Amino acid sequence: MIARTNFEGDPNVGAFAVITDRVIFTSPNMSEKSLDTLERVFNLPMLQSTVAKMDAVGIFSVANSEGLVLPYTTTDEELVYIKENSDLRVDWIDSKMTALGNVILANDHGAICHPDFDKAAKDKIADVLDVEVVTGTVARLPIVGSNIAATNNGAVVHPMASSDETDSIAEVLRVHVEVGTVNRGSPYTSLGVLANSDGMVAGSDTTGVELAHISQVLGFV
Repeated sequence: MIARTNFEGDPNVGAFAVITDRVIFTSPNMSEKSLDTLERVFNLPMLQSTVAKMDAVGIFSVANSEGLVLPYTTTDEELVYIKENSDLRVDWIDSKMTALGNVILANDHGAICHPDFDKAAKDKIADVLDVEVVTGTVARLPIVGSNIAATNNGAVVHPMASSDETDSIAEVLRVHVEVGTVNRGSPYTSLGVLANSDGMVAGSDTTGVELAHISQVLGFV
């Protein structure tokens, strides 16, 4: 199922949730309308918690079907609650970078992270998500999480990504990769798209042409 909407009036829907093939992770403070959209499109169990007392869980966390990685700013109460209410492996990483959704991109096949993560952080990401982790850039930018909207079937990346970068992304994630935009020209595709293998929510500013292209690359048409 495909929907085009905004959450709390914001078309950057990717900031408000993390979607895998197993779970919806979002804040308990989302409106009923937003929660209904997520349930209707993805039809998955819903895990609700803030991260570091923030509602923008898509900015601060990253997940795949195996695990959920959180920043060190996650409170003890949040960490305990998420672990007790999830079947995923859940842990935090010790890094000054806390907006993990902006600097890590993962699916069930692999993960790409900001080049400044140290070996300990990369090892922790690999352990929690149970995938190989490599460093990389997109459009020569280290915010790989913001610049790639990916599922287990495809990935739409920043329109200025080089062919070497798209080839590397395709190899690590084992998916077809194409460049594209969302929300009327935004290159930050992950912020404008929530998707898994079965459904997708795109930001309300996404044009028909953008929506058709993203849907095709992610395998919905």
